[in-house]
Amino acid sequence: MFINNYAGDRRVSIPLDNARRWGLVEDQRVQIAQATTSDEQRFCLRFIFNAEKVAPKHDPTRNRRFIQALINDTAFHVKHLQTVEGLLVPRNYGMWKMHTGNWAGTVLFSLTQWCGTPWQSLVGTRLDTRANRLLIARTCEALHDLGVKINGVMGNAVDLCHIILDLDDPNLTEEMAEAGQARCYVVDFSRATQHKCKRSLPLVPLGNGAFKLLMQTLELNFGCRELKNLAYLLELMPIAGLQYAFEPPETPIKEAIKWHDDYFAAHPSYSNAAVLVAQRVTLFPNALPVYPSLEVSGVSKENVHEEITLFDRGRGFIHPADLIKHCSRDEYEYLLWGDKMEAKPVALNSEYPRQRLSESSDGIISDPDY
Repeated sequence: MFINNYAGDRRVSIPLDNARRWGLVEDQRVQIAQATTSDEQRFCLRFIFNAEKVAPKHDPTRNRRFIQALINDTAFHVKHLQTVEGLLVPRNYGMWKMHTGNWAGTVLFSLTQWCGTPWQSLVGTRLDTRANRLLIARTCEALHDLGVKINGVMGNAVDLCHIILDLDDPNLTEEMAEAGQARCYVVDFSRATQHKCKRSLPLVPLGNGAFKLLMQTLELNFGCRELKNLAYLLELMPIAGLQYAFEPPETPIKEAIKWHDDYFAAHPSYSNAAVLVAQRVTLFPNALPVYPSLEVSGVSKENVHEEITLFDRGRGFIHPADLIKHCSRDEYEYLLWGDKMEAKPVALNSEYPRQRLSESSDGIISDPDY
């Protein structure tokens, strides 16, 4: 059994006999357990012990809110995360109930895929590397491209408990883990919402002046509060005098935002996800891509009117309006790991798409992300 401690929100083990008393007094955390099957499948159980005491509306412990949080999380998975379950987020197997008599009364629990260790438990360790911080950044960018806002804030260290690295993978060496090659997941969508992300910068090292421009004076607009806060938490824009200095970004952020806005204006049918892919490959070419198996060509730093060409081994040529829109789980997997997968016939036989406006039936240009 595990719980996040109050000193630093790091995951710690607790005795099972202590765990069963949860719910008898007010708490700020839920308890979890890891279960492994005979065929090595790993599951995470998040428990509500003594649920019959917690569930009443006037329960003085106020722990009833944790039941609603588990329900909200499961419902959001079902409605909005099927495309990336097991890829960016854990597989969710729903809510369950069991009766334990006098031991812990009625126990409610959610059953999900076990994903590993919270990032907050790794801060300050040998795994607290820039490579891992950038891995987290790319994972959260991908979720925002999908139209998901994690909690709307991501404004303090506690929020980093949403981020999990799978360090239990038997194929993962210590060197690979330090180099940002572990699987990264985001968990707990109890406060998540749908979101049309309008960010105008990638989450890469943004330079020493970024904090002042984006967080203090607000001279520049990042376009997304949650990812801007996350960039700060991941130390991608250091505070002068408090954090170590970074090398300058590959492209000054003011220039990068202008290029993003100009490119979007030149290609209004493109999704923001596609525009950000174009910006990343053009202005930040040394940054690892959000979608490693997506082949990108055609875009030019000097001419924003040049059209981008997108291709992968799952769908073939992809129109920039449709990069994430209506993407199936199988197609999404090709965006991440398609270079290690057999190309589909539909991709091999695909033809370069003619550029088109993404129009609804009434002729009005529709939101390319929804």
